[in-house]
Amino acid sequence: MENEEKGFVPRILRDLNDGVLILDMRGTILYLNERGQKLLGQSQNLIGMKYAAALMAQDDQGKNDAFHQFVLDAVYDKENAHSGEASFQLPDQAERQFCLTTSFLRSEDGTNRIGVVVVFSDMTEITRLHQQRRESSTIFAIMMICVCAYLFFWSLLRYLNIEPPGWVMSVLIEVISLLMFVVIMKTTSFTIRDIGLRITNAKATFLPDILITVIGSAALILGKVVLLRVAPGFFPEGAPFWDWSVGTIADVFYPLTAILQEFLARGVMQESLRRIFTGKYAGVLSIVVSALIFGVLHIAYGLPYMLASTLLLGTLGILYHKQGNIWGLAIIHYVLGEVATFLRYLI
Repeated sequence: MENEEKGFVPRILRDLNDGVLILDMRGTILYLNERGQKLLGQSQNLIGMKYAAALMAQDDQGKNDAFHQFVLDAVYDKENAHSGEASFQLPDQAERQFCLTTSFLRSEDGTNRIGVVVVFSDMTEITRLHQQRRESSTIFAIMMICVCAYLFFWSLLRYLNIEPPGWVMSVLIEVISLLMFVVIMKTTSFTIRDIGLRITNAKATFLPDILITVIGSAALILGKVVLLRVAPGFFPEGAPFWDWSVGTIADVFYPLTAILQEFLARGVMQESLRRIFTGKYAGVLSIVVSALIFGVLHIAYGLPYMLASTLLLGTLGILYHKQGNIWGLAIIHYVLGEVATFLRYLI
């Protein structure tokens, strides 16, 4: 039984999920558990080697100075224990974020300090999640500032009794979208490559979206037929059923606009909100809020169009949640937007 008890401590140190590094007061490595060896990316046994020769010599570019300084401070500052955080770049260039604490190793009688124990925990994933949440909050704030600026501008025009053409408000939305895109790319770690642009299954992505596009277009055409009968004043008098004359320069750039807006609404805003919200309904809330925000941007076209846009954007949000990319959604957005334009739903 006594032998078993003596073996507890070595087994505990070996099986800990944290790294444990023990140095004597001259900086010689007395112990490094298996977990610590893996966390530091070391394949060889470092016990018996000087810390400077074993780990600091590999860091010729000074990438891990904060980590090394923490360990050296623990060795040379014999009065205090330490705690803190430091990044560490592995030999394969991957980077980890560690939470470190130190304590003293004492002699059997407890009077002399004979070494230092450094315990380091891998906080890389937690740090990444915290960074994502901070950036998501920043993105949401940027979005709200731009939306409020748009609404204030629209309200100012109405106050001044100025009724700008519909294409002017469309261009303004595009400018706002581009501005938000640039700011987000400059101020966060979000990249074009990893937010809603990867297609893992083309068939599962495009077939449902093309079907929705066809059904949606047919519904708009049928809706106009019905409205011409029951509410003929809804459309401009004398305008053709399909009116090519309403096309503007904005229609030329609309494919890019559709992609950009879906990127912002889905890959950026919806993803950001999903990270901000917590709990069982985080996904649902992210879809609803992003749809409402971008629906409000269409307020200049009237309540029916704003409500229809919100409903469409909510549907696209559900599709994005299932598909994970924006390409099929951009097709729906572009085609239905153009059909609504040339059918004169936008008066």
